[in-house]
Amino acid sequence: MAEPEARRAHESPAAQISVGLFVTVAVAGFIWLLISLRLGPDRYELVAEFDTLGGITEATKVKLRGFPIGQVESIEFLPMPGKGQAHFLVTLGIETAYPVPTGAFAEIRGSGLVGEAYVHLDVTAGDGEPLPPGAHINGRSDDTMKTLMTKVREAAQKLGGAGQAIRDADLGSRLGELTASVAQVADDMGNVSRSADSLLLASRHVVVNMEPGVGRSLQSLEQTMTLLATTMLRTDSLVATTSQDVQGSVRALRHAVERLDGLLGRVDSLMAGKQAQLHETVDNVHATSAAVRELTENPWKLVIGRGDGQVAEEMKTRQPPESTASDPTASNSTASIEAPE
Repeated sequence: MAEPEARRAHESPAAQISVGLFVTVAVAGFIWLLISLRLGPDRYELVAEFDTLGGITEATKVKLRGFPIGQVESIEFLPMPGKGQAHFLVTLGIETAYPVPTGAFAEIRGSGLVGEAYVHLDVTAGDGEPLPPGAHINGRSDDTMKTLMTKVREAAQKLGGAGQAIRDADLGSRLGELTASVAQVADDMGNVSRSADSLLLASRHVVVNMEPGVGRSLQSLEQTMTLLATTMLRTDSLVATTSQDVQGSVRALRHAVERLDGLLGRVDSLMAGKQAQLHETVDNVHATSAAVRELTENPWKLVIGRGDGQVAEEMKTRQPPESTASDPTASNSTASIEAPE
């Protein structure tokens, strides 16, 4: 029962009227859009006079200082114009927002070598008064395009002359000879490459054969370095010990020298004290020797009766007083001399 109700809703007059109104509004909007795009903004017309078109057609853009301000509306061709008239009358549609001053002229230019052509309005000579709609302006040919075409023509002629010069110079045979030389050089380079490969292979064999010996040499060098490090360590400890011993010996020697200095001082003082006694003992020895010599020479004096007292008195006169009693060394010397008698 749902389907018949939906079908009746679609078939109702109100729905059909709504659909019809929607379609009508959509068509009207589409037509208005087309007309707007075709007509564009409000424009006024200017007529440019050209002797040659230079590739422009209807709908060609019109630019002022590089900015598009309109387009070409129509082109009228006059096969036999009057005196002072141009062959082409080009109607330009200019937007009303961009007035063109009096004294301006139109040029046909191209965007590059193969770009589209456009009409350029040059206003550098304008006096400031805007042109009225329908006014005629002078048109000039594109000097830039002419110059470019002239340069292209000259370049083509130069290329033709270069081709003829190449043919006259027999460049083909020379290129063949150059190709043969290049092939010979390539062969030589191949030989050099093969020789280099052989040299590299031989070097590789040499390196492989030297590798064990180099390894052993490195191992021996490592062992030598280890022994050298151990020796240096021991040498450092020995030098440290020797330095300590030398310092101890120097200190002991210093003490010995100090003791020797003290001993020499004592000996000097002792020798100074005993020197006087030594001189006195020597004098006593000399006196005793003189007395003994006298008794030896005159032994008869003991027989003639002078007595012991006189001999003793004479002995006392020959000897220094109190010398023998005070010096035990002198008494000992006398006793040693008298003992042989």
